[in-house]
Amino acid sequence: MLPFRETSLAIFGPGLLGGSLLLDARELGCRQLRVWARREESLTAVRARGLADFASTDARAVADGADLLVLCVPVGGMKSLAEQIVTASPAPGALVTDVGSVKAAVLAGAGAVCAAAGIPFIGSHPMAGAETAGLEAARRQLYQGAACILTPEPDTAPEALARLEAFWQALGCRTALMDAARHDALVARISHLPHLAAVAATLASFQPDPAMAQFAAGGLRDTTRVASGPPGMWREILLENRSALLPALADLHRTTGELLEILQEADEERLLAVLTTAQQLRATRY
Repeated sequence: MLPFRETSLAIFGPGLLGGSLLLDARELGCRQLRVWARREESLTAVRARGLADFASTDARAVADGADLLVLCVPVGGMKSLAEQIVTASPAPGALVTDVGSVKAAVLAGAGAVCAAAGIPFIGSHPMAGAETAGLEAARRQLYQGAACILTPEPDTAPEALARLEAFWQALGCRTALMDAARHDALVARISHLPHLAAVAATLASFQPDPAMAQFAAGGLRDTTRVASGPPGMWREILLENRSALLPALADLHRTTGELLEILQEADEERLLAVLTTAQQLRATRY
């Protein structure tokens, strides 16, 4: 199967997500793989693994002739990359997308830069991350079975959207469409809030006596796993999505306050009701 045999794919940032795209891109039949990284050391690892036909720290050179360009860098660096891309010479009909977990900020930055230059930009968010980072963490079929949310604008060309959907679906993703504001509100609840909950659980569990960790079982490990994510990356994500995250965090604060009150009063009926509701929600919705 070679559905993308005419495609020159450019990946900007060969970390976990970008590197995993590269690992699967050959099987999609992409004609050419082009890679940009900020540091030459990262490109050395890319070349050593045979993941690119062309690799450079020059974003314009990587963008030249590319059909599909995917920004796989932190959200804060996407606008700058877009500004370099639009001064290059991508292939006629080139399409730019990203893998960021926040969409309104990306569309206002990189998306606006591309739009002003007449290059289509459609936001993408494949829900396929992990607590590990870097090319060494990349793996084949990372995207298999993952949800991927696309955030087209009202003026997005249907053929460009169909092309991008086909790309993610070929990687094994389940695609869905929504606007950027709805996306950011959604991930605030299902991704960013759980990360903060894991951070809170980690701090409350380990800070009083870090030595207690040696006795922890799978429950605590599973609950706190995502708190192992890169702090710098998560600082940016949480601040970029702050307006959507604050109401979700307020709900978590209210819920923990309710649990505190229930236990202070030793209210068996309310405690059972809360535990039962949580069990049912977890069983029927995930």
